[in-house]
Parts: sequence; structure tokens; C-alpha cells
Amino acid sequence: MKKIYLTALLTYFHLAVFSQEVPFGYFMHEAELNSLETVELPSFNQAQLVADAQANDKLGKMSMYGELIDYTATPETHGKWTVDDQGNKIWQLRFRTSGALATGIIFNNFYLPEGSSYFIYSADRSWFEGPFYSEENHPSGVYRSADAYGDEAIFEYLQPATVVGEPRLEIKNFIHYYRFIYDPREDRGGLNTSEACQVDVNCPEGVDWVDQRNAVVRLSLVAGNGIGFCSGTVVNNTSGDCKNYILTAMHCTEDSDATDLLASTTRFRFQKANCGSGSAPQSFQRVGLILRADSNDNGGATGSDFALLEMDDTIPASWDVYYAGWSAVTSAPTVFGAGYRAVCIHHPSGDAKKISHASTCANGTYPGGSPGNHWRVIWTETETNWGVTEGGSSGSPIFNGNKRIIGTLTGGLSFCSDQDAADYYGKMDKHFYGNPNPANEDLVDWLDPTNTGLVSFDGAYPNTANAQPCAPSTSTEVNELTFEAFTIFPTMASEILQIQIPSGISVKEIRIFDSKGSLVESYTANINNSIISLNDFNDGVYFISAIEENGNFVTKKFTVVK
Repeated sequence: MKKIYLTALLTYFHLAVFSQEVPFGYFMHEAELNSLETVELPSFNQAQLVADAQANDKLGKMSMYGELIDYTATPETHGKWTVDDQGNKIWQLRFRTSGALATGIIFNNFYLPEGSSYFIYSADRSWFEGPFYSEENHPSGVYRSADAYGDEAIFEYLQPATVVGEPRLEIKNFIHYYRFIYDPREDRGGLNTSEACQVDVNCPEGVDWVDQRNAVVRLSLVAGNGIGFCSGTVVNNTSGDCKNYILTAMHCTEDSDATDLLASTTRFRFQKANCGSGSAPQSFQRVGLILRADSNDNGGATGSDFALLEMDDTIPASWDVYYAGWSAVTSAPTVFGAGYRAVCIHHPSGDAKKISHASTCANGTYPGGSPGNHWRVIWTETETNWGVTEGGSSGSPIFNGNKRIIGTLTGGLSFCSDQDAADYYGKMDKHFYGNPNPANEDLVDWLDPTNTGLVSFDGAYPNTANAQPCAPSTSTEVNELTFEAFTIFPTMASEILQIQIPSGISVKEIRIFDSKGSLVESYTANINNSIISLNDFNDGVYFISAIEENGNFVTKKFTVVK
């Protein structure tokens, strides 16, 4: 570990610290950034990785696209610390895995103190992700960073001087991504990782399927020493409790243990803005999944191949996520529209969201599986093209004309070069009851927890007039004290400390403690915007807490130097 004290970059450092808009490394001279010690990670035979993944695809397994590299590192053992004379701190870790299309990090002990943040960015500074804040923390401590494009990247942690606490950034793995990378830096109107016949969900074919589009997600699942793509759907349940359940295929999760799933990600709204053009948003992503139930059928060999996951995180209301409805009726779907029987929305090869229309959806037997568990689906040409499925589409939903899920994709033989070949979707009614799994893992126990006996249920957005899946909110929004709202200045003080708290927030008391935790001063009058004299304070580190009427409090740190 190296700790460097700098003053020459003070102006730029403060800009980076307080704007929180771009990484600190973007203000550094190129020579200085290039002088960061680089963690050199093992390289791979790229062609062999791709060949092995393609062979895995042919076996009907999840489509792998990333390799994990075991490597232990912490801020105490690797990287570089930069600290300015105000006490603001930056930790930068540069790393390279030769030939990778993109890179990332998995932490087994991750914690960001409130008010701190991180970025991850390509070493050539062509792309960055962040800032990410303490909302990324999970009780398990397991976390996976956002991705950086290219084979060399920098992870950057920022801790302003006022932040209380220390980060935990214990690295378990680096990630080497070798295929299926949708690199927005190269998007000039239509870069795709999927085949050319696929139809973007925002083409005319998707106009009537916006709600269902908003339910479909891209899953990036850790499985042993690799990472693979599948598709999934946020689903409604009869209790109307907004449980963040995601329905996918069991063969997507069968090689993942509980820790693997906690390091897996769910990406929302990953779709191009236009039909065939425009970048797909990268930022609507959450880390952490928990397996609640599955078919226990060896991925469709003896059952219908489903898995139900629950997100280990909340979904921000602003993401406009739809909780899809479902139908577990046994009869085949009827014709609707221009001769269609079903519609699939999916992420083929991990690409931006696509839509495919089926002219046939009838009883069928998945190759190598047992009879009666799957729908046999044939795709048809539509206005834009002739969409099919690919690796990465596994687990995706197929909807009937009433826009309810009737099955999830196990696999099949359709390709852009063979668009009439059949695909197979595990039936929803078989998910409910028909698998060799424990009784409490029947899907009906999770999607109909109130035992209504319903075999179909509509989807909905949260907190709308429709009480599915959430009842309308009756709470009243109130102003609340946050770390960002409580401002102190300067953090390295000699004579006075200025406090600013926005009007509308009721703070009943300010308390100041020394570094040993002993109470030094408390203030109760006219404290929202105050100046505190430090004449009677000795040199040292102090902690200042603002306490609301309801007991909520925020603590920051400052130093007295005379």
C-alpha cells in the first residue's frame, strides 16, 4: 500500500470530491495516471474460452461470457491512497486482464460509509460508471462492481473528510469478460451482440407490449468460476405485497450457490431507445439474488425448468418496473392480432431487449425431457424482421394474448439461419404443481401465497389505483435529515465551524464528541444555520451529530488545528 500527500492537485481534488460527477482520475495528468502500479492478472486463450462457452450452449446450459480470477486484495495491501490537507481521501486500484472485452470486481466484504462513493472506469478514460453510494451495501457484504470496458481498468474510492467510518473493500475475484459485451463506446447506430434478425423491443412490434417490456430483466449470474446471461421477469403475486420476485429457468441457476447468487446482477430497462438505434442504459442495475424455489428437474429433463429468485435489494420507484401477470391454465393460447399465439421478450446473447412473435404455441416435448411439460413454439416474420431466441434468452417469458406469462424458455433450435425451428417453454401450470421438487417449492406457493386458487392474475405497477401488486400509498412525504443535507465547513478548522441544515428539517440538538466519544458541547437553539466558536477546543479529531425530533441523526467528522 502507498499513501501519498499532495498539494499540487488540491484544486482539482476538491472539484472531484465535491462535484461527485466524474472520477478524480479524470483530473490527473496522463503520466501520473499511468504511473499507478497495475495489478497484472492471468491472461486467457480467448478463442478457447469462446469455444468452451459455445459447446456449453449446445448442451442447453446457461450462456457463459465471463471468467472469474481468484485474487485477494484490500486497500491495505494494494493500490494507492491520496490524501489532501483537508483530510479528503482517494483510493485507486488499477488492474489488467489481457484481452478482456470488459472487466469487473467481486468483493466478499464490501461496505461504503455513508457519504462515500466509488467509480470504476476504463484506464484510457473513455468510459466510467458511477458514482455509487452506500445504498450499494448489503448485509452479506457480498458485492459486484459495475463493469469497465476494455482489459484495463481503475477502481476508485472517494471519502470526503466529513465522512465517519472506514470502508471495507476486500476483493475476492476479478472478472474477465470474453464475449457478449455490449460496448456503448462503439455504438454508432446499431451495435448488437445478438444475431441480425432479432427485433428491438422498441420497434413497432413492441408498441402494445410496453408494460410487459418493463417487467423483463437481464440476469448476469455467477456460477462457480464463471458468469453467464439469462433473461427473467419481475412477477406479481396474489398477496399484493410488492415482493421483488424474478421468474427464470432452473438451468440458469443450477450451478450457482447462495454466495454466487448474492454476487449476481439484475439489469432493468436495458433496451435501445429506438428501433435499431440508440444506446441502451447501463445504470439501472441491482446486485444480489436469493433462490426461493425451483423445479429440481435437472434443467427440464424431468420437469418444467423454472426458478424463482428474490432480489436482495429494493427497486427504485423511478425505474417504472412492472410486475407481470401470469396464467397457469392448461389449454394452449388462442390466436390474437395478426395470427399470433404468443410473444416473447428477452435478452438474446445478453443484448438489449428484443421481442419475438409466435405463430405456433402448442403442447410439445422438450428434446431429452419428459412429455407434457413444455410449449412448442414456432416464430413468425413481423413488420421489422423475424425474431427468434438465442443463448441468454433462457428463462425469458412467453406471454399469451391477455399479456400474462404462460411459460419460460428452456431451449430450442431456432436461429436466424433456421427461423422455423422450434423452441420450448416450460409451462406455467407445470411450474405451479408438476415438478419433482419439495412441496414448498411449487411455484403456486409463492405466487399464490394467500391460497386464492386463482389460475391467472393480472400484472400492475406499484402504488397505482390498481391495488396489484401494491396498495396505493397513503404516506405523506416529509423532509428528512440526510448526510448530504447536513453541511459543515471547514472540515479542517481553527477558529469557527459553520453548520448549514435546510429549512423544513427540524433538528432539536447538535452534539460534539471528541475522538474518545466523550461529549464536549451540545446546542439546542437556532441551530439550523449556526457558527460554532472553537476557541475552547483543543487540537484533534471531533465528531458532530445533528439529531432530529424523531431521533434520526447524522454524524460527520472535523479536525481542529490551531
